[in-house]
Amino acid sequence: MSKPIEFDPAFVTGVEEIDMQHRNLIHLTNEAGRVLVGNPPPRVMRTMVQELLSYAIYHFRTEEALMREYGYIEAGDDNADEHIRRHRDFSVRVVEMQKALQSHEPVNCAELNAFLTDWVAKHIMGTDQQLAAFILEKRTAQRD
Repeated sequence: MSKPIEFDPAFVTGVEEIDMQHRNLIHLTNEAGRVLVGNPPPRVMRTMVQELLSYAIYHFRTEEALMREYGYIEAGDDNADEHIRRHRDFSVRVVEMQKALQSHEPVNCAELNAFLTDWVAKHIMGTDQQLAAFILEKRTAQRD
């Protein structure tokens, strides 16, 4: 099992709605890790993967709405495109896992767990921190 993700102060972006959702996403990822360690029945895995995917999509929509609201996409650099691409790549990978589970194909639980924990931590520390810094700068400018 991959080591559970601790909500480290370094994960805090300063954008409250993103931070709250990150806490939930980390919780779901850690729950998935606990489930996956026991090679659960496919039915349990399907439910877990669906729940995680649904929440991730909700979170991605929130971030992408904030991108539009604060002009991150229009800012002209590649950060927004890369951020959205990573959201789509994550979703595609998890949907592939869903399809494999529904087709009763074997799924490597350790590999899935490693992917989830690694992706979530790196995404929060990378593209999400960049987005949050942009939003905070815009919010500060709006107050001035």
